[in-house]
Amino acid sequence: MTHTWLPTVVSVLAVEEGGRLDCCDEDTAHVWVTVLGWSPRRAFLTGAAPFVAASGKEAADLAGEHFTARLDLDDPPGNEDTNGERLEWPDLELAPPIPAEWLDGGQGGDQ
Repeated sequence: MTHTWLPTVVSVLAVEEGGRLDCCDEDTAHVWVTVLGWSPRRAFLTGAAPFVAASGKEAADLAGEHFTARLDLDDPPGNEDTNGERLEWPDLELAPPIPAEWLDGGQGGDQ
């Protein structure tokens, strides 16, 4: 299988505070994100720490922020990995302003 590691948009939908995802998780703040290159309709729960570090913002202020990360677009996580995801976000950084029509993945979100 070939792998295509390309920059893609990662959007923070919401922030959750309070619990750990698993016994090894030290981060108690988590974010629900979508990864445009995998699916604009599927959300992943992941630790907020990389997003806090990349943005310089508090976890509570991350909702609505857009980032870019270099991910393997040919190998998205399986459906069983949606909750409690321990994803890595290589080259994560705040994205420049992105037109809204790009963020809906061509789904025509204004209809």
